[in-house]
Amino acid sequence: MSRVPAIGRDATEDFAHTPHGRISVGAFCADVQAVAETLPATHHVINLCQDRYRFMACFFAAALRGQTTLLPARREADAIASLRATYPGARVVADTAFDDADQQLTLTPGEHGTAASPLLATDQLVALPFTSGSTGEPQPHAKTWGMLARWRQSHAGSLRETGPMGLVATVPCWHMYGLEWVMLLATSAPVTVWCGPDFFPEDVAAAIRALGSPVALVSTPFHLRHLMTSNADKPPVHTVVSATAPIEPSLVTRLERECGCRVLEIYGCTEAGTLAWRQPSSVSAWRFYDYVDLRYDNGTMTVSAPELGSDVILADRFLPQDANTWALEGRAADIVKIAGKRESLTRLNALLCSLDGVEDGVFYSPPALGLPETGRLGALVVAPGLQPRDIRAALARQIDPAFLPRPLRVVEALPRNHQSKLTQADLRSLALTRDG
Repeated sequence: MSRVPAIGRDATEDFAHTPHGRISVGAFCADVQAVAETLPATHHVINLCQDRYRFMACFFAAALRGQTTLLPARREADAIASLRATYPGARVVADTAFDDADQQLTLTPGEHGTAASPLLATDQLVALPFTSGSTGEPQPHAKTWGMLARWRQSHAGSLRETGPMGLVATVPCWHMYGLEWVMLLATSAPVTVWCGPDFFPEDVAAAIRALGSPVALVSTPFHLRHLMTSNADKPPVHTVVSATAPIEPSLVTRLERECGCRVLEIYGCTEAGTLAWRQPSSVSAWRFYDYVDLRYDNGTMTVSAPELGSDVILADRFLPQDANTWALEGRAADIVKIAGKRESLTRLNALLCSLDGVEDGVFYSPPALGLPETGRLGALVVAPGLQPRDIRAALARQIDPAFLPRPLRVVEALPRNHQSKLTQADLRSLALTRDG
């Protein structure tokens, strides 16, 4: 099997912008080799590094050692203990306090000089990312270096920028979205990844200004909504990449108007990675990337590729359009029927989050959460200053009365994970709390 460079860029190009300054591709490769020499001897590494630079260095160091990185969506102690029980001998590497860590990584970026890119075998199993658990128990899905190396080229072309570009992300690299569109993108495209604070809207705005133009922002509708409603300055952005949930049209319009950007929405799943894209301001249909083959049967889409190993049946349903474009209907489980009428929870969530004064919100079907059937939908809404009656009145102007939520509770926050997704277990726990 052939071997290809892990970092397919010139050693002198900027790779990352860290609190220690800008780090070149060559310096990053030297850090990777240094970390590889210190990793525990094991088949599986659980990479819990919080710092984006250290996470990337540890990921490629493990690959250089021939190890597979386990990427759980949940990183709490109980989840890691369960993972270690499933994968005996797995070793935990962390850069912050973690009681069960086998190694504390204290890497200072750029401290090991420069080196050439390590070579990785295309059939090497480099990662096992796990599904988020939003629709059940998290499941692992194997990723070879050949798969990731092939797909990163298409993602780089999606930016439509041939020169150097900064990259700011509000999503972590240990989820498939961040793995592909942040870490892997930097191994192919001439981008400089921001590796400093990026949690609050003010952090994101400061990072964009620090990197200079042009900048790509890789984010989610949840994070983008908070950025646009915050008091933070809105510096210009070249491209916004959005995923994990449908982005509402009003948010796209505001991003394009206030940031002067192009919004690129992507569709994918942990099982198969990024699969399709669209520019929502100009077209509603999706176009699949050419690195997967499609098989369509009455709404069900199956994707295949040599690197996937086996076919993947997508949970979402599609309708064919023209010129190899597809309309996304949503998941079969996403369609609810009340009083003989059909509606999509995804559409309802988008309408809810587009209301003035609503910062976040979600509809839910009680039976889907293991709660008693009521014949109604429920909703949890983050809307400081609004009462449930205000929200219902605004919704009543846009949706059929059969789908107005009862109960509708205003809460301080929704328990979103690092990918801004909500798990069934967390939703159920919040839905069971007593109404105020």
